[in-house]
Amino acid sequence: MELIDISTCKRNLVIEVSREEVDDEIHKLAQKYAERVRVPGFRPGKAPLVIIKQRFAAELKSEVTQELIKRYWKTALSDHSLRPLTQPVVEHIDAEPGNPLRFTLSFEVLPPLEVKDYKGVSVPLSEPVVSESDVDQVLESLREQNAQLVPVDEGEIRDGHVVTLAVDGEFEGGGKALHEEDVVCTIGDPGTNSAFSENLRGARVGDELQFNVPYPAEDQRKRFAGKTVRYRVLVKEVKEKHLAELNDDFAKDVGGLENLEELRARIRDDLISKARVAAEKDVREAILNQVVQRHFFDVPESLVREELEDRARRIATQFVRRGIDVNDTSIDWKKIFEGERPHAEQTVRRTLILDAIARQEGIEVLEAELEEEVRTLAETAKKSPVALRAQLEKDQRIQSVKEHLRRKKALDFICRNANISRG
Repeated sequence: MELIDISTCKRNLVIEVSREEVDDEIHKLAQKYAERVRVPGFRPGKAPLVIIKQRFAAELKSEVTQELIKRYWKTALSDHSLRPLTQPVVEHIDAEPGNPLRFTLSFEVLPPLEVKDYKGVSVPLSEPVVSESDVDQVLESLREQNAQLVPVDEGEIRDGHVVTLAVDGEFEGGGKALHEEDVVCTIGDPGTNSAFSENLRGARVGDELQFNVPYPAEDQRKRFAGKTVRYRVLVKEVKEKHLAELNDDFAKDVGGLENLEELRARIRDDLISKARVAAEKDVREAILNQVVQRHFFDVPESLVREELEDRARRIATQFVRRGIDVNDTSIDWKKIFEGERPHAEQTVRRTLILDAIARQEGIEVLEAELEEEVRTLAETAKKSPVALRAQLEKDQRIQSVKEHLRRKKALDFICRNANISRG
């Protein structure tokens, strides 16, 4: 048995099993075969072993090879104190008759890593600045959210009007595209198809319109991609937004405050608070990035693949929420994986750095901390902490929660020991 270092993360285990041991294992297995297999011309269990070995030579050889691989792998784990990240891959088997059985197992391990210079990292923390125009933008957003929609019975449709339509669409060349009785859209809004806005401007309640809409080949809706739809539209209702005046009454209605100045003060405080949280998050990221940049090491490909798969699942979920078919052949998943690989490698690198710091500093997760984290997760999932804990343990995910907390504590540690200059 020979253990070969291919890289800091990859190992090859070369094993040779004597011909005598292989033959002995085949003999034992053939005896078991003889007890249960039927051979023409012999009563059950009475076929000679030489016949069994000849008739089932391929099956015996395959089963014995697999069993010896498992046995020697288990022995190697103990003898060499190996901690593989994944099950080994059989890269080579030499099982020529008359020769010893030789095979090579390839597997990955965590790279040896001692993190240095993770204390005293210097980063600046800028104080949040909130201007009056920032406050004005929030106030305008509040006005939009609390706007009243008032029917427009007379006059032409213009940008900003909210219209309700009955829509029929047919594909050019035949075929029903859609039929909707109450389609609501805002004219001139980025979320409204520009052809609808263009053709509805100047129309009135009760008007019936017809127009074509060509859809690009890359349209997310596969049925429409590259096709032209002939629409027949009936304008059923037109409304316009009436924004409230910015005065003390508005402050009372939306915030329960005495006057507009109090509302502006609250908005300003909220913006400062959010900016401060964002700045502190950026500082934590900057500290960790500095530590990571100081250490170069290989990352295990198996961990990168796991991270890529997680990212692919998140991207697929986003596609589904946007109504995109994840099985659409126009989606270039290979290109997506290639684009995500550098980020996945960086995530793995950061994880290994934090794990090493936690190990070097003896950072562990207390049971009370784990329970608090489960309570927080339960609130988000709208489940009881007991039920969520049971589910996490059943799915063998409770360890992942502990590892996440341990890494967070490691990051907290290096942030507490950083030189953060406030400006």
